[in-house]
Amino acid sequence: MKDEKRSREKRRHRRVRNQIFAYLILVVMIGLIVAAGYFGVKGIIHYVKNYNEKVNRVIEEAESSAAAELEKEGSDMPIIQEESMPVADNEGYLPDSVEDPLDELIESLLNDMSTEDMVAGMFMVTPESITGVGTVIKAGDSTKTAITEKPVGGIVYSAKNFQSAEQFTEMMTNTKGFSKYPIFAAVKAECGDNPGYGIDATAKASELTDEDSVRQAYGGIASKLAAYGMNMNLAPVSETVSEDGDASLQGRTFGSDAAVAAPLVNAAVQSMQEAGVSAVLQKFPGTSAEAKTLEELKNGEFVIYDMAIKGGVDCIMVSHTKVNGVTGDDTPASLSAVMIQDVLRNTLGFNGVVITDALSDSAVTGSYSPAEAAVAAVQAGADMLLDPADYQQAYDGILQAVADGTITQERIHESLYRIYRVKYKNALQ
Repeated sequence: MKDEKRSREKRRHRRVRNQIFAYLILVVMIGLIVAAGYFGVKGIIHYVKNYNEKVNRVIEEAESSAAAELEKEGSDMPIIQEESMPVADNEGYLPDSVEDPLDELIESLLNDMSTEDMVAGMFMVTPESITGVGTVIKAGDSTKTAITEKPVGGIVYSAKNFQSAEQFTEMMTNTKGFSKYPIFAAVKAECGDNPGYGIDATAKASELTDEDSVRQAYGGIASKLAAYGMNMNLAPVSETVSEDGDASLQGRTFGSDAAVAAPLVNAAVQSMQEAGVSAVLQKFPGTSAEAKTLEELKNGEFVIYDMAIKGGVDCIMVSHTKVNGVTGDDTPASLSAVMIQDVLRNTLGFNGVVITDALSDSAVTGSYSPAEAAVAAVQAGADMLLDPADYQQAYDGILQAVADGTITQERIHESLYRIYRVKYKNALQ
């Protein structure tokens, strides 16, 4: 008799929780529909903010109510405590066995997007390349028209686009308001004497020798960027360099020892992403990788990427370095399936957003047309295509490749899913 009663109470307890989920999902879906119609995408983002925390709070409150109800009915049997509700990890992922409301939101969004919009969403471009204006310092009609016709996935700004905090903030606000989808607003602001964008100077990376000082430097940068409405920083530099190494990297890296640099790079990543600004490691696999084998890289530079990936870095930029010792040919890493899929994804386990280095670089344009480079990058596994030499040609090239089956719809969908995972994670913080 007692066993039957215990079983009955357990079933009732489970039923209460299932009902809560059913009602919660219904409320979320109704809210999303209302938000989409009334507030647009911003409304959706606001509505799903902190969804995991709210779900858990509702569950706890409902369980307390259920316990009180059973006591009121005179039950002399304790409620059977089931396992606690699963909680999303730092990147917003739930365990594989649990359905994730955010996953459903992203899938619903992507299923409603046209192929044209999805392809545009894979590009990160300069404001000048989409408006035709020499130097963009405000987001007006030309920006609105460009983003409406082709809703790019991100816009990367440079020092010339910044005049004042007020001007920059207004430009970010207007640009985001023009886009019907969430957009990456990015700059490259490394620590050092002159980060730009009204950010206070810090010590150079090479002068920062402990995690606390790195966190302070990059945390301050991220806070300033977030205040402007930025959500991505093309930093930190994740390479190593010796004193007589690449002159362009001197002072910008955390030294020549990968084991020493790894926790410092990771500290920079964590401090920025805690502020809602996606970090972008620059650049995989490193300029010194050209003459190395995969085993040498695993024991050297890859120690940095391994730690940052395990720490949840949002994005990694892949350079145009030719890694003959790994790929066996002269294909730039940014266009190489071996480097992106086999090494970065499969060997190092990176599931975040892969961004190419600028496709307008001579290392690419000397051998590939804008369309060829864009198609090759997507085929290799890149998610976002940075600054093509000709955005229109690159965009048309991807569309044509989808139309003729060279690139599948599933491949595009895969990249957009990863992109929106990061975008919504930032918005939900």
